[in-house]
Amino acid sequence: MSNINQTKHTNLLTFFSITLFYFFEVGQISYFNVLAPYFLSHGVYNEPQIAGLSSAYYYGNVLGLLPVGYALDHFPLRKTLLWAILGSVIGAFLLAVGHNYSIEWIARFLCGFFGGAFSFVGGIRVLVNLFSHRFTFFIGLFLAAGMLGALVCQYPLLFAVEHIGTQGAMAIMVIFGILVGAINLLWLHPAVKTEHANNTNQYPGSFLQMCGEILKNYRNWCDCIMVILLDTPVSIIGTLWGVVLLTSLYHFSEGISAAIVMSMFVGLMIGSPLWGALADRYPTWMIILGALVSLLIVIAMLLAPHTNALVVACLLFFLGLFSSCQTIGFTWLTMNMRPELIGRNSAFNSMILMGAGGWFKQVGAMLLARRHYWLVLHLQVTY
Repeated sequence: MSNINQTKHTNLLTFFSITLFYFFEVGQISYFNVLAPYFLSHGVYNEPQIAGLSSAYYYGNVLGLLPVGYALDHFPLRKTLLWAILGSVIGAFLLAVGHNYSIEWIARFLCGFFGGAFSFVGGIRVLVNLFSHRFTFFIGLFLAAGMLGALVCQYPLLFAVEHIGTQGAMAIMVIFGILVGAINLLWLHPAVKTEHANNTNQYPGSFLQMCGEILKNYRNWCDCIMVILLDTPVSIIGTLWGVVLLTSLYHFSEGISAAIVMSMFVGLMIGSPLWGALADRYPTWMIILGALVSLLIVIAMLLAPHTNALVVACLLFFLGLFSSCQTIGFTWLTMNMRPELIGRNSAFNSMILMGAGGWFKQVGAMLLARRHYWLVLHLQVTY
């Protein structure tokens, strides 16, 4: 009995450690949402440059995902993830001390390559092995922790930017990254069966056969498209242009805008584990419901540019709540592929998701650079 309790204790500490890594990385993705207004108002960078810095994280993630999937399927999870955390912290440090666009772009790219790719795909790999019978529930908690990281990087980080500047806010991220590395060094101990599975349960075919099996899996493509459509509004509002859009479209202050964006992440935090708990049998209608409500909320926001702050906050809360049904998609991702390809299959899907996210941010920058937004039904709002 004591051995069982010890194993559970170790598994929970491992879950906490890898989740904290993901928490840190989603924060790194999101905190440009409060840096962007500062950069624009002080003339540090223009819209395309800001989008380029934010998207560099996504591009590093995209290029890193396939080698990350290979590494996670072939090498010990503990050592691989610890090296990844170190790489991400180095990237965050370069971003904090860099004073020109090129260095900061490279720093963001490194954060995405090491941190974003390894924290997400590595988290899936760890959870599959630790909690195979309750994966949906734990992946929901895992994703909710990431949303908490994004929430903290809204108004609280805006407060830090206003009082200690952008360099100080970036320094906070570096210090927290060091803490994340220390906790993982102490407590990240994937189960022995994880290491054994990585070494013995290898894909029997060639590399080309493996790629073909992944590419021909139409369920993967459906899964990717579904998650992209659900995630795009949340990603644009929550990780880069949310404060800028709300200040321009609704004429709120930056502080109120950041607080409103936080409401969306509260919805995501609640929705991720909730959908996971309700979807143990993975009913398709739940995703249809979440997607339909999310679409209606986005349309309502586009057609009501003079709504007060409380109503907008409620709309964003429910957008986060219902769009988080994409949690079910990540569960399907692990079900639709043979076990020995979970790492690389997850990497492939994530590569598509992150590439789409980076592209949509660049499109948003082009619209903002023209100083106006084109909305549905020919609705135009001057920026």
